[in-house]
Amino acid sequence: MASTPLRPTAAALARYPIPVGLIAPLYRADAGEFEALMAPLSDYARARIAAYCIERERLHALALRIAGTCTEAALVKAAGAEVGAALFVQSRVEPATQPASRPTQIPEMAVAAMQVIEFSAASWDPEAGACSNAA
Repeated sequence: MASTPLRPTAAALARYPIPVGLIAPLYRADAGEFEALMAPLSDYARARIAAYCIERERLHALALRIAGTCTEAALVKAAGAEVGAALFVQSRVEPATQPASRPTQIPEMAVAAMQVIEFSAASWDPEAGACSNAA
């Protein structure tokens, strides 16, 4: 299985002309930084970046995140009818199916009081092979 190159190839850049230096910061960005990086880009430019990223397995999550900011028309224009429509749908469905990032609270009924069981001290008699109660 051939691996995809770490840097965009000339053919990929010709299909999806994108700012090459934007992919790594987008990949590492938190929610606030992501919004700041996406803000100056047009809907079609974001769709082109999403189309570029969806073709690379390691950037699939980033593609869905970016596609979530695009209209379906822009995604279809950038990636084609089938891929664009699928990308649009997946970007809207994915957040609902992912597990919650924060831990959920345990229902109050599930938390039971601990019961402490006390045992009396016992001594072991190796010759008799039995325990006897010391108390």
